[in-house]
Amino acid sequence: MYLKSIKAYGFKSFADKIEINFNENINGIVGPNGSGKSNVVDAVRWVLGEQSIKSLRGESSTDIIFSGSKSRKPLNSASVTLVFDNSDNYLPLNFNEVSIKRLMYKSGENEYYINNERCRLKDINDLLTDSGAGRDSFNIISQGKIDEILSTKATDRRGIFESAAGVLKYKKRKEDALKKLDRTDDNLNRVNDIISELETSLRPLERQSKEALEYLEYKDKLDNVSIGVIVRDITDYNNRINEIKGLLDVINNEVVITSNEINNTDIKLSKSKEELKKLEDNINNKQTMLLELTRNIEKTSADIRVLEERRKYSSDSDKINDNIINIKKELMEVESEANRLGNLINDKVSNYSSICKREEELDTKYKSLKDREVNVNNSINLNNREIANLNYRIDYLKNNIKSNDSLPNSIKSIMDNPRLKGVHNVIGKLITVSDEYKTSIYTALGSSNNYLVVDNRECAKEMINYLRDNKLGRATFYPMDVIKERYVLEVDLDKVKNIDGYIDVASNLVSYDNKYKNIIMNRLGNNIITRDLDSANNISKVLNNKYKIITLDGQEVNVGGSITGGSSYNNGILKYKNELDSNEKKLIGIKEKNTLFDKEINDIYKELSIVDRDIHDNKVLKEEVSNSINKLRSDIEALNDKKELLDREYNDLSSIISNNSRSEEDNLLNSYYNYIKSRDNISNEINNLNNKKSLINDNIVELDSLNRRVSSSYNDKVKELKKLEVEENSLNIRLDNLLLELGEEYNLTYDGARDKYHLDMDIDEAREMVSSIKNKLKNFGDVYLGATSEYERVKERYDFLIKQRDDLYNARGTLFEIINEMDSIMKEKFTSTFEAIRVEFKKVFKEMFGGGEAELVLSDPDNILETGIEIQAVPSGKNLKSLSLLSGGEKTFTAISLLFAILNVRPVPFCLLDEVEAALDDANVEAFGNYLNKYKDKTQFILITHKKKTMEFADILYGITMQESGVSKLVSVKLENIENK
Repeated sequence: MYLKSIKAYGFKSFADKIEINFNENINGIVGPNGSGKSNVVDAVRWVLGEQSIKSLRGESSTDIIFSGSKSRKPLNSASVTLVFDNSDNYLPLNFNEVSIKRLMYKSGENEYYINNERCRLKDINDLLTDSGAGRDSFNIISQGKIDEILSTKATDRRGIFESAAGVLKYKKRKEDALKKLDRTDDNLNRVNDIISELETSLRPLERQSKEALEYLEYKDKLDNVSIGVIVRDITDYNNRINEIKGLLDVINNEVVITSNEINNTDIKLSKSKEELKKLEDNINNKQTMLLELTRNIEKTSADIRVLEERRKYSSDSDKINDNIINIKKELMEVESEANRLGNLINDKVSNYSSICKREEELDTKYKSLKDREVNVNNSINLNNREIANLNYRIDYLKNNIKSNDSLPNSIKSIMDNPRLKGVHNVIGKLITVSDEYKTSIYTALGSSNNYLVVDNRECAKEMINYLRDNKLGRATFYPMDVIKERYVLEVDLDKVKNIDGYIDVASNLVSYDNKYKNIIMNRLGNNIITRDLDSANNISKVLNNKYKIITLDGQEVNVGGSITGGSSYNNGILKYKNELDSNEKKLIGIKEKNTLFDKEINDIYKELSIVDRDIHDNKVLKEEVSNSINKLRSDIEALNDKKELLDREYNDLSSIISNNSRSEEDNLLNSYYNYIKSRDNISNEINNLNNKKSLINDNIVELDSLNRRVSSSYNDKVKELKKLEVEENSLNIRLDNLLLELGEEYNLTYDGARDKYHLDMDIDEAREMVSSIKNKLKNFGDVYLGATSEYERVKERYDFLIKQRDDLYNARGTLFEIINEMDSIMKEKFTSTFEAIRVEFKKVFKEMFGGGEAELVLSDPDNILETGIEIQAVPSGKNLKSLSLLSGGEKTFTAISLLFAILNVRPVPFCLLDEVEAALDDANVEAFGNYLNKYKDKTQFILITHKKKTMEFADILYGITMQESGVSKLVSVKLENIENK
């Protein structure tokens, strides 16, 4: 294999596309200083994967790309392609020609290709490892680097020999194995930690699992009997409710009939009263007519007397004329006063119409307020019924909580024993939690919800002895003088408090008396509350599973990373507390509504009072205006009567003068007797109407009496109806509670429970059995019902981890074997290669220097894998003890000797040397060139030089020039021209 060609475009000073073709022997690249010929070496190292920009003589990655010149714009990318002849299959690819390409964009993005197929840098490194053609191989020596072979530390010099020994791939395999070993050790540590943690919980879980199975056996028996009792009670309650509904239907019908009877009586009573009013109005009208007739009789009688008086002075005509004049004046005055009173009446009538309209408006408003009063009172009555039901349920729940019925029998017996001192309460009763956090907080407490807080250890000891001696079961105690607070570290809080979904530490979300702080902090101080399971997992991961994380709906991410969850299950005190809080809030809400309704009723009463007063005032005003109108009308009638009298007197006086008085007297007498006759007739009619009125009054009294009797019967039936409704409501509440218990506790419907569970014993006997089993269950104390599944899960995981640990130990042993094998191979190859190079170095040094002594020595022969390599070189005729005493040319020649020695032992496909002979004189260059010729047909050399003597040994020469500022050009150089010079 050899390097066939280099193609570059946009790399450093190669602004134009160039292609340099090489032969298999010695190739030369020449050019003046600054022309860019050393960029060829940089291009080769770059395409082979060099990542250090400083090693490529640049400051930033963009220095690799042509940056422009005075006449040219900068380019956006750089690419270099190396083409290798692989006809001998030196590289493990089934191609006669292999190209390796690297492309870089101004953005810094790199692309790599093998035979124009996109690949990774790792693929290129793997392809060239130990091929002698890699970027770190000894076959590429950049400008000024030849002296570093001698000046570097002995350990740094080792890399050249490792490359020559072909152990880099073994070294890389060893490094990979060591990394895998580190990962395996980390995994082993983690697995062992988890196994240790699981072992601490496995034994208690096994005990809890057995206890849970026994508990569930009793629980199953309890459920069978308890569900049977519930089904029997539901059936009995339902039958009684149906019976009550039948009674309610009957009584409701009776109430409707009685109500209709009352309505009918009310209608008859109303009709009688209406008829009575008509009679009274008729009597009043008749009496008015009678009064009018009496007045007419009196008036006619007066007229007759006046006429008789006039006859006495009929002969005195002068006096009559004077009277006529006076009467005319008086008539004018009467007419004027009548007109004035008429105008006043019109004003009063207009005012009376407004008052009547106002009366209608007030009546409408009064009726509307009365309707509102009825509706609000109905709402209050409905709420009062709901308040009664809630109070019943609240009292029931309070009694349960107060009597500690929800607590295990052991704890209840302690709290109910007045002789035991130092008991405070269970933890669950010492805290107050808002509704939003109740589920998460009580989930965090778990079984510790029922742990008893006591004064000190002595109290706990006394109570344990009491439980043991009386065989009352077990309990857990928290002595206040012993329990220590627990916290979430501030550094951990800082990591998670800004993570989406984080809420707070559990202890910060509850209220409690400060004297219990150590207890509450111990149970809740190192638990974190989050919004949901995703945020809980995220926070647990950030904190390396150090703390328990609980979601608002009660899902748990435990210490170590295990997850517990599902539907929330409220039991015991939490269940009662939640229901009690819910009912109390509901009760407060209903009472607040009733308070508003009471306020509304008071407002209605106030409005009714105002409207009532307005109606009364309006009636008084109406009556006053009506009386005023009547008085004015009476005054007008009096004036009209006076006018009529004056008119008659005027006519009488006029008739006296004209002798018509006799005819008038006859008319008056006829009218008088007619009035007398009409008066007698109307008096008879009034007597008849009064008799009829008396009969109607008797009928009204009888109807009132009947109405009172029917109303009393109606009220009795309504009371009975309400009593049955209260009983029905009470039974419905019990029925709902039983159905709720079936659904929540047993996840059953009534139909499903009735079909599956049958009670084959007396109900009282069954209740006694339920009570007995419940006492046995309470004696169990705190039972972890999930222990069985948890134990199986943990045991399965434990067994899996044990197997995994064994696999890791086996893998660890295998890795040690691989590492030992790699060490053995590397030792063997390095040792043999070193010995061969040492021998060759002696020979080559003598040949190059024409004598002298050279030696390679291991700095730590007992540590072959890490030993450095010391170089000893003494030219002929000198006695030097240090390489630093060699001249520059001697150092270069020594390094070149070492290079040729390595090539003798490990030939490489090509060797790229950048002015390595720059420090040599012509004689040494001659020796260098002659030695190069020995490698013809063995190793391809590409020499970058500016020495003419070196150029003579090249088979092909390429020239690099910079005719245009900043742009390198490739030109061909003819060897005969160089020789002629």
